[in-house]
Amino acid sequence: MFDYVDFQHNAGSNSDRDLKLFALSTCGFCKKAMAFLEENALAYDYVFVDLIDSEVKNRIKAEFEERFEKKMLFPTLIVDDEEFLVGFIKFYWQKLAA
Repeated sequence: MFDYVDFQHNAGSNSDRDLKLFALSTCGFCKKAMAFLEENALAYDYVFVDLIDSEVKNRIKAEFEERFEKKMLFPTLIVDDEEFLVGFIKFYWQKLAA
């Protein structure tokens, strides 16, 4: 899933799960989500969707909507290509760190 996206990688000592973060470079909630992942030493790949080519951006959104039957909002974290978290609500994200 999303093999065509040029993700950046953030190393963490906890790499048990495949985490892909779709964020906006100017989004405060996206920054909080990234800080949470880093504070909990979770390894993840990320892309700032507002800084990529519009064709790739549209393809990402379409693939997400087709796979999960939801509109992509930011931040979106895809976990093991099977589930996702939308928005940064710390209570739900803490389950990743447990």
